Amino acid sequence: MGLFGFGNYDKPGPGVSKDEPPKAAPIRFFEIFARKFSKLVQLNLIFILPTIVAFILMIAIYMAPTHYMVIIANVFEVDAWASFVVPLPLILLAPFTAGLAFVTRNFAREEHAFVWSDFWDAVKGNWKYFLLNGAICYLVFTMLTFAVLYYYGMSSSGWIYYIPLWLCVVVAVVFLFAQYYLPIMFVTFDLKFSHAYKNAMIFTVAGFGRNLLVTVILCLMLFAFLNIPLLNITLLVYVLLLLFLVFSFVSYLVSFAVYPVIDRYMIQAAKRMESGEAEKPSTTVEEEFPGLFSQPSEEDEDEDKYVYVNGRLIKKSDMKDGHQD
Repeated sequence: MGLFGFGNYDKPGPGVSKDEPPKAAPIRFFEIFARKFSKLVQLNLIFILPTIVAFILMIAIYMAPTHYMVIIANVFEVDAWASFVVPLPLILLAPFTAGLAFVTRNFAREEHAFVWSDFWDAVKGNWKYFLLNGAICYLVFTMLTFAVLYYYGMSSSGWIYYIPLWLCVVVAVVFLFAQYYLPIMFVTFDLKFSHAYKNAMIFTVAGFGRNLLVTVILCLMLFAFLNIPLLNITLLVYVLLLLFLVFSFVSYLVSFAVYPVIDRYMIQAAKRMESGEAEKPSTTVEEEFPGLFSQPSEEDEDEDKYVYVNGRLIKKSDMKDGHQD
């Protein structure tokens, strides 16, 4: 299975041989992108409406005469108002990413979506989780930014400060990877918020290769978007890309990359349970990705495996001890 693969199953349809091997993931990615291009443009145009409102609110907050500078570790002088108060409207934008996630998830698994109605239905049905997650993202961003600047500034005083600095970097990466999975889980499963976060943290390891590849692609896209000169039409091209494609394409890229992990460990596991294999543990994360989790001793080997139960991944030992919450 390729890094962007959907798993080992064929999509039935007229003219598709039962034994025909699935196409390579990059080919499927661009084929779907070409077929759904007009719908991705429509999706982006819908999402740009609340984005413009959030941007206007950010400008209004920025224009307020309350800017103040904060000195961190006697090294960095930061405009705290512009850096940490101005982005607040992005929390209000978070519920609308539910529409992006729902529609692009359907595209990624080659299912139909009514762009306008499905977008707003997904927002209406999932706005609470997405709003809460947006607030969490804001708080984590704020704390990690302060922490990284502080420990980096203090690193000149001794190497010991590099330890918490790199811990903050690791936390930031893990949290970023988790955000690839949470939107799809929110719009796909009826999970408790805490359970979705537990699953997402596990998937940051189980889907590490995909997560890393998506992050590299997004970083390259951002670098190109901000640094490659486009002659005299730079501003126009930037505006057109933002208006018609950027947000929906990023959501489609993430959905296509991470959906196979969710499909394998949650959707397919649920299907096996429904078909009468509930007594038998489904394929575990450790069986598919040996060595990702700490290795148990021989007597505990069977109990420390992660299995799918009621919409989440938990340890078998927790099941036996009655720790399901």
